[in-house]
Amino acid sequence: MCITGNFALSLMVDPSVVAPVLSQPSLPADLGPSYRRALHVGDDELVALKKRVDDGVEVLGLRFTHDKNVPDERFSRLRDELGDGFCGVDIDSGPGNAHGLGKDAHSVVTRHLVDEDGHPTQHALHQVLSFFRSKLMP
Repeated sequence: MCITGNFALSLMVDPSVVAPVLSQPSLPADLGPSYRRALHVGDDELVALKKRVDDGVEVLGLRFTHDKNVPDERFSRLRDELGDGFCGVDIDSGPGNAHGLGKDAHSVVTRHLVDEDGHPTQHALHQVLSFFRSKLMP
């Protein structure tokens, strides 16, 4: 989550990691335009995790669309690099969004989770749990 969100990518070089979830991956911090697409992994790690995706490992990512700590460009880069191996969940937090999420919305499955039927954060939580079940349970 947040500061550790991108660590799941680095951990993917280990074959035991089969259900990586990036919940609001905020690193590296936005220190300018070049950081917005950065993934906080080295070139060798990126090659290795792309191979893992090619071998069938999927990556789930969650973010609010107006979270300044998780820019659009970062999820776009994940989609570019991982293709269909990346499932990005973008929850609308823009002005006037249908669920009244504020511009400060950041923590998808904790602080800003609204555990009510039909709410997109509850749906995101169910996606994470379903993802874990499908990847981790026999």
